[in-house]
Amino acid sequence: MASPLSKKDLTRPPGIERKIDIALPQDWATLSRRARETNPQSGDFLPTECLVHLLRDALRRGEDRIARVLMPQLLKRAEANLERTVPDSRMRNAKSVRHEILSDLAMMFTQDGTEGREDDLDFYECKFLRALRFLRIDHVRKALSERKELTDLPEADDGEGEAAFDEEMLARLSRMASVGPSQENRLYLPEVIKALDKLPPDQKRAVVLRRIIGHTEEQAAKICKVDKRTIRYRLAAADKQLKTLKEDL
Repeated sequence: MASPLSKKDLTRPPGIERKIDIALPQDWATLSRRARETNPQSGDFLPTECLVHLLRDALRRGEDRIARVLMPQLLKRAEANLERTVPDSRMRNAKSVRHEILSDLAMMFTQDGTEGREDDLDFYECKFLRALRFLRIDHVRKALSERKELTDLPEADDGEGEAAFDEEMLARLSRMASVGPSQENRLYLPEVIKALDKLPPDQKRAVVLRRIIGHTEEQAAKICKVDKRTIRYRLAAADKQLKTLKEDL
């Protein structure tokens, strides 16, 4: 049975509650298959609100294998929504802003349940797209304020029937973040995300693009507007810090 939300003024839609109750006892193989289903008309499809609850539950119970399946699919859906808002043509640093939105969303899961963070994700279990909209608006407004950009934003629909205030980002965490060029040693997802948050911005972006999203070295270099050698250097520098974290686990 789905655990109750901490925020008493929020209620999951009945349909979401039922789907969570069905999914909770299912095994890794079943959840892995269902999490990858993208057709909302399929009986296997898991609404994003349901994915949020399942991921929170897996992380709290230490079920890292399940978390590694659910997190990439959740962020991939968030990416699809963000791709319709804040396009590069409307905002000079759109890629960076999109990256920060997804990073913050992922961090919310690693901090879930800690003191003062018990209910941060409750809204996402009830209205995922609306909650994501508020998060991206905060990021876009902050970026516009810092750079004093007054470019009008597009009036695209964000899936909630409201104007989408922003756009794209990363996600498609198709692979777990790994340590070292051999990618032999893998860290637990929550610790990886926490470690990434401590890296310098250029190293953090290189790791996310190459190790988490799965872009090629050439693609990562193009996105960062540097050469491939610089990407390799940033990854090597980041690896040293990530290896230090691994030794402390």
